[in-house]
Amino acid sequence: MEIYHIPEDIRFVNQIGQTLSQEEKLKLEISLVKLSQTVKFDQLLFWGRIEGTVSNYYIAIGLTFKGNFEFPHKTFFYTANLITFQELPPLNPEYQEQVETFRALFTGQPDKILINVQEEGQDQQQPADPDPDQAQQQQKNDDDSDVEVKPPPKNFLEVDRLSYIVQAIEFDCAIVPVGAFRLTPTHELRYNDSFQGLNQQQARDLNNFQHYRAPTDQDKKELICNFHEIIFKIARDDALFHYNFLDPLSIDEPKGQWNIQSDSSKNYITVRNLQWPGFIGYHIANTPAFGYVYFGDGIKNIDLGFQL
Repeated sequence: MEIYHIPEDIRFVNQIGQTLSQEEKLKLEISLVKLSQTVKFDQLLFWGRIEGTVSNYYIAIGLTFKGNFEFPHKTFFYTANLITFQELPPLNPEYQEQVETFRALFTGQPDKILINVQEEGQDQQQPADPDPDQAQQQQKNDDDSDVEVKPPPKNFLEVDRLSYIVQAIEFDCAIVPVGAFRLTPTHELRYNDSFQGLNQQQARDLNNFQHYRAPTDQDKKELICNFHEIIFKIARDDALFHYNFLDPLSIDEPKGQWNIQSDSSKNYITVRNLQWPGFIGYHIANTPAFGYVYFGDGIKNIDLGFQL
């Protein structure tokens, strides 16, 4: 959601029973403008709000198109006080399986410890009766050794869980209309200046929306794995002249997780994801206006496959 269009675009969020108060809008606009002046991006967007029992998290996303091959770099920021945005920490894949089992609501306290790794490590590594001679020899060996010393493990905090959830929703749900973006001759993604929007019939067709992420569909790209890095390649030159080079929503599993609705005029289109309740993509037919936003509790509907 464009930061300068929040007052107008928030009407799409009203359809799922969510909104921003006047105070939230004012503070959010001030803090986002401050962030845009502090950290330079090609584009800064309001990503959404994740509800907490004590306070809410407000998320922003910075996009850098220049110098990034075929897809912009995304940087996420959060604030719980609507004063200062901070960058979300990088993901730690070690805790991925545990994070996916969390069903409790967020509290809105970023420093809350969810997994106390340091305490567990101390309990497991408590020495019984240390031998002074052995300790002295061990110290000598350590001094002579070139073995890299690993930093002590860090506790898993609520802000780490927030980072995982935000990026999971972004990967699963971020969408754009077909034709809204193009590839430049240098294979950088750019907004398509000639995009005038989908017509009413096209906008109500799920096939005319794509994931706003580096493609993963085998028909759209070629994966090259090298030194644990995945290079997403759509390097065929004909990609420059087509606009449907991103993953279509139709490949998503389980089938039926996407739902398209329109108002009585059939111009205001919303696309909702039932797997992540609270996500809403929107587009105004026959105009270049589109976007997406998330307003929810950050809990995935893992039972959707059985409900459809």
